[in-house]
Parts: sequence; C-alpha cells; structure tokens
Amino acid sequence: YWAWAAWPGPMHSAQGAGGLGYAFPAALGAAAADPTRPVLAVSGDGGAMYSLAELATARQYGLPVTWLIVDDGGYGILREYLTGAYGESTGTDLPGPDFVALAESFGVPAVRTTPESLREDLAKALGSPGPSVLVLPARLRMFAPTHL
Repeated sequence: YWAWAAWPGPMHSAQGAGGLGYAFPAALGAAAADPTRPVLAVSGDGGAMYSLAELATARQYGLPVTWLIVDDGGYGILREYLTGAYGESTGTDLPGPDFVALAESFGVPAVRTTPESLREDLAKALGSPGPSVLVLPARLRMFAPTHL
C-alpha cells in the first residue's frame, strides 16, 4: 500500500483509495524520476499479486527500488476488518507464490527476512544497486476496526 521515496522525504500512499497493487509501480515511477535515490515500496502479498510483472521492468531498467512484501497469506486488511466486526473471516486467505523464487526468476535479488533481521536486510537492499525484494512472513494484528 505504501511507497516512500527516501527518508526523511516524501511519502506517497493510496490508503483509502483502493490502492491494491499501487506500491511497486508507484515506486518504479519515483525511481525513474530520480534514479540517484533508493526507493522503498511496502505492500502485502495480496497487493503484490497485482503488480508482479513489473519485476521485469525493474530489472530491465535497473531501477533502485526495494520491494518489501509483508506476506500474511492473504488479504490481511480484509481479514482484520471481518474478524474485528464479525469474529471471523472468510475468503481472505490466498495460496501465494514463493515470492523470493519468483523475484529471482526475473533476475532480481530477493531475501526472506525476519523481524529480527529486517533492519539489516533492508539496509543492505537499499544500499545495493538496482531492484531487490525482501519478503517478511508475518501474520499481523493491525488494529481494531472501531470505524465500522
């Protein structure tokens, strides 16, 4: 859902606007506009499924984009809404690909990370030339849907 252009600096977000699949293509645009600065895109696995083909674009043009995919096995935000409102969720779990192997099949370096190694892995990826992918398996409890 989110793309940061560098910190401190601008942040671009499609939150609240149906932004599935927005993060990585938006980050590619930011990197194409200024290839001297590393760009971080953060999305869930559900959103990542919308823009996987753009790994080819990132690789072809050597764009300095690191894509952090938080893999919770489905549409986590919808799972949270439904569980918070009704005590359970249905239709939110997705069988997903091996994102690391998929990125590598495009020639993009990829790493499966952990909460403990995320900081180090992220720094290494952002400091490397060209695109990279980090996959963080996580089942997050994000918020209580008090606005329903």
